[in-house]
Amino acid sequence: MIPVLPYVQVQNPQEPIPLADGSKVFCPICVANGYASGIESPKKWFFTANSVGAALWNVSIPRVQIGATFHGSSRGVRGLFAYQAVLEREKLPGLNLSYGLQSQETGATGSAVTLEKNFRFGENRINVFGGASRQTNETKLRTVFGTKYSPDGKWFVGNQFDGRAHNPFVQYVRGDYSVGLLLVSAKDLTLTFGVTF
Repeated sequence: MIPVLPYVQVQNPQEPIPLADGSKVFCPICVANGYASGIESPKKWFFTANSVGAALWNVSIPRVQIGATFHGSSRGVRGLFAYQAVLEREKLPGLNLSYGLQSQETGATGSAVTLEKNFRFGENRINVFGGASRQTNETKLRTVFGTKYSPDGKWFVGNQFDGRAHNPFVQYVRGDYSVGLLLVSAKDLTLTFGVTF
């Protein structure tokens, strides 16, 4: 989903597009969540790690993603939940809702509402999401967005804006594994790793 780019198929515009299990934006607030290391796969578990932290996600329930993360700088354990409230259609984006709790409140968790759209032109794939988030220690809404592009389904380049900073990345996917580089807050370079099982 895991959070990469599914194939978009032209169908009856009244029917949702059957997207691969990978069409998910997990927690758009946290860069340890897997957007930069996601893998398109029908498998039900996904693990990702980088210098920010690590996350384990389960996607056994259709349209629902449940995850647990460890965040290094706050030493906090997070519980994360994401739900595809509205499935993506041929001409309309999907609607994702997410919520997170942390063992010690640093404000990095909270709630978010995002729209997500996937495009495919031949081998080229583009995933775009955008919306708003509210962190637990703030009252104001913050804009969150991200985009991911692939020319071949193996190499990906993108950016995730978590409401405070840009987090550009490059990723290579082979089978059930992904590796890449993530520039956390556009200043700290980290190696990313993902595996689905």
